[in-house]
Amino acid sequence: MNERKSSVWLTLMKPNILMLFGFVFILVVGILGEIFSWASLSSGLILRIIGWGIFAFGFIFHAYCHKFHEKAHETSDQIQKVVTSGPFSSIRHPMYLSLILMYFGMAIGWGIVWMLIPALLFSILSIITAIEEEKFLLRKLGSQYEEYMKKVPWRFIPKIF
Repeated sequence: MNERKSSVWLTLMKPNILMLFGFVFILVVGILGEIFSWASLSSGLILRIIGWGIFAFGFIFHAYCHKFHEKAHETSDQIQKVVTSGPFSSIRHPMYLSLILMYFGMAIGWGIVWMLIPALLFSILSIITAIEEEKFLLRKLGSQYEEYMKKVPWRFIPKIF
């Protein structure tokens, strides 16, 4: 598959399919870790609570973002306008950020070291998807999305990235 086709595939895929696959994969690694007694991050309860707190925050933040962007779970080609309210006024991809928080929160909360690898991989895939989605939306929405990118220069974390 050439680079052009792979970017089209990433941007036209429903984001919730990526999310579901990511969570199932991380969950399977966690279950295997329990079965085979793989290395754990810590036996401390505080780290587990922090992890599940990060997961819960990501989940709540995702639901909050969805109130502003009702078409967020559709494919990119179905998006007709740029959402600029709520968290979308500070960062361009708050929903992908919420997924990344949930991936790492789940891995830390469960406590299996090996769960961090798929959490990292699916986080990188989410970042790549967001970047490819931007390219697609620039082609589709043109100056409307270009103005949004100027107004909101940060993809995930204000003043950092």
